[in-house]
Amino acid sequence: MTNRDFYTAILNANVEDELKAFAQEALQKLDHTNELRRAHMAEKNAEKEAARGPIREAILECVTAEPKTATMLIAEAGVEIKPQAIPSLLRGLVEDGTLTKVPVKIKGKGTQVGYARA
Repeated sequence: MTNRDFYTAILNANVEDELKAFAQEALQKLDHTNELRRAHMAEKNAEKEAARGPIREAILECVTAEPKTATMLIAEAGVEIKPQAIPSLLRGLVEDGTLTKVPVKIKGKGTQVGYARA
């Protein structure tokens, strides 16, 4: 049971007005704290997105109709990121149909995910 569930149960129960007032105040505090957290996280996400934008653009310029793996894209773009960061950087572009994910066979490594223009 979360604090919100507990306070809501108190408000819905047949208890003294003092307990209901306390529960109502506690719920308002929870709402205020959650709103502050949302605002702070939105600000941090905007900062992260501003930092990722140039990297995403550099990677996007290297993507052609021929599928390329994350390692190939990083080498061509000349950016300093790990290959594991590529899927999260390009997720939005894959979802909106700008890029497609394609299996690419690499000799000695097997099949890897490649990115190509749609």
